[in-house]
Amino acid sequence: MRLKPVPCLVVLLLLLNACVSTQAKAPVTPTPSPSPLPTSTPNPTRAPFPTFTPLPTVTSEAACPFINLGMGQHISAGGSYTETQTSAAGPMVCRIKRTSCAYHHLVGDLNPMIVYKREEEPPFDREDILMHPAMILPLSRLSKLVIKEWGGEVRLRVTDAYDSLLEHDLAQADENRKNSLHFEGRAIDLTTFPIDQTRYGRLCALAHCAGFDWVINEGDHCHAAIGADSLCLRCKNN
Repeated sequence: MRLKPVPCLVVLLLLLNACVSTQAKAPVTPTPSPSPLPTSTPNPTRAPFPTFTPLPTVTSEAACPFINLGMGQHISAGGSYTETQTSAAGPMVCRIKRTSCAYHHLVGDLNPMIVYKREEEPPFDREDILMHPAMILPLSRLSKLVIKEWGGEVRLRVTDAYDSLLEHDLAQADENRKNSLHFEGRAIDLTTFPIDQTRYGRLCALAHCAGFDWVINEGDHCHAAIGADSLCLRCKNN
């Protein structure tokens, strides 16, 4: 028996149907999930800056803690209220004469912040600025303390320093026996400017803090002295 030829169209349809069936049975490959994003590393935390405690403000009281001196009260460099001037600053060695060699070892202080009284007639008015060289440093310190103490409203005033006229130790009538460190330029009399006697107790305390070896509140002024080698010892002719 002779078979009938299969039409080409039928064969093509059978092949297509077989391909579809094969693709339907093929395993489905899963799509990989995207990788997770990398986690960012947080910035390091900066350590806080250290804090500084400000230093306490230094006041005039802290700079000179000694109490004010009452009228007639005195104090030595060591803080003694009983030590004498002779013990604290030394005795007068001689009276320096204006014609002597020792006179030319005195120095003139012209600190522009200090007021000088200079009440004597020339040439003796210059004596208020003449003093022992060791007097300059404590006097300069005192001037600064006075300005700081009263906020610049008050200045230091010098009424007497070296004295060749023997205007000190007035209680001694015999000139040959007069004794004062002013005669050597180792003592100085001080007030405030403007003049205010209510401030002199504090002024004397400041003089002590400035480095004078002996200070006394004499009521109408503050007297201060230094312990230093007498200029009389530098010359044979005083």
